[in-house]
Amino acid sequence: MLPSSSEEWSRIASYSAVFSALVLAATLVSVATPVTRGYFNLGESMVYTAAILGGPLVGAIAGAIGSSLADIILGYGYYAPGTFIIKGLEGFIVGALFLRLSRVPRDRWARLLPWVSAGIGALFAGLSLVLYTGLLSGGWSVPTELSFWGKTVSFTVPWWVWPLLGLGVAIAVYVLGRRGPLLGAALVSMLVGGLWMVLGYFVYEATVIYSLGIGEMSSPLAAASEIPVNIGQAVVGASIASAIVGTVWRAGSGWPSSSAA
Repeated sequence: MLPSSSEEWSRIASYSAVFSALVLAATLVSVATPVTRGYFNLGESMVYTAAILGGPLVGAIAGAIGSSLADIILGYGYYAPGTFIIKGLEGFIVGALFLRLSRVPRDRWARLLPWVSAGIGALFAGLSLVLYTGLLSGGWSVPTELSFWGKTVSFTVPWWVWPLLGLGVAIAVYVLGRRGPLLGAALVSMLVGGLWMVLGYFVYEATVIYSLGIGEMSSPLAAASEIPVNIGQAVVGASIASAIVGTVWRAGSGWPSSSAA
């Protein structure tokens, strides 16, 4: 639902400006991924924080503007159009899903939490297995690379790591979700947004970046090599954002989980 008052639009505009700058600053903290000519960054943490604290419109605006500007500043302008859409939708998804989940009563949340936790874990493991390991096409062969401080680190993630990661994500959602509906809703929303980001960049890299011939190993297979980087980016971002929003909630009016009951 769109804001109905000029005051609300003013709040959205001011929040969007501040969070766009924060997203930009966090995204500039980056490590290059040579295979796809992309980069790992901390921008997700501010996209998620903007969406949870400011709402879906603020999350969308800050994610789209702050992230795409960082692409241009860092010399990855060929990613900017895709980033504008992917990160904008990511911020909107996180904010909109949080608004909906945060209204779930505490007793119902307790009943849903085991299923929600298992579902999020299964999605992370399943998406990773299909896209990175290549279960549908016989397997990928392009390793993941990170370049920092003049050195390049190359590695390949074994298939069995992904089920373990999914289990870890499920446990984390369940444990943190038991602290209250709001924190649980925030974490689930951020992880769902992260899954969209991972899928969105895979499609963009496998189509647009591939068609432009950017990068020495540019190909749909190379796009799969960045799956671990983007998943790590989503998980790290969710962890940082959870700490930030939890601190803001406690500082504002006490831990607010009861407000959703």
